Amino acid sequence: MPLWTRTVADAAFRDALVEDPLRALAAAGDVVASPGQVRQLEELGREGRRELISAVVRDAYLRGAQARFGRIREDGRIGGPG
Repeated sequence: MPLWTRTVADAAFRDALVEDPLRALAAAGDVVASPGQVRQLEELGREGRRELISAVVRDAYLRGAQARFGRIREDGRIGGPG
C-alpha cells in the first residue's frame, strides 16, 4: 500500500509516523515508500512531520469532498449553484 494512502486511512499509523517514521514503516510491513519520502520524513522534526502529515490528510479529505459534492464556493459552502 502506498505510504500516503495508509497515512490517510490509518490514524494509528499516522501517529506512529509522526513519532518515529522508521519504526512505523518497519512495523507496517505492507507500506511502500520511496527513499525520498523516507528521507523527507527523517529530516523533519516531530512538529514538521505533524504539519506535513496533517496537510496530506487535509488535502485528501478536501479532494474527496470536492469529488463527491463539487467545488468549495467563495462563501465556504460546498456544491450547489455558483
